[in-house]
Amino acid sequence: MRNIKDIKTDLRQAQHRFLDVVKNGDVVLSDYDLSMGYDADYYLNRVPLLANHITYYRRELKQVLRHGEQTVLF
Repeated sequence: MRNIKDIKTDLRQAQHRFLDVVKNGDVVLSDYDLSMGYDADYYLNRVPLLANHITYYRRELKQVLRHGEQTVLF
């Protein structure tokens, strides 16, 4: 099981990436993605991969926090 800090970091990065594509569209995607036909519309609407990453990390975080977060051992 991954630690909470790593999951939160991945969640923040996924949220940032999603918002970046929403705000800036194709400009922030790689030339490779665009050459393969994976434009902003593809990632946001047709196959909402970026939103799925957020959902995944939220679910993972919820799973590890289901019994609370221990901040101090002793």
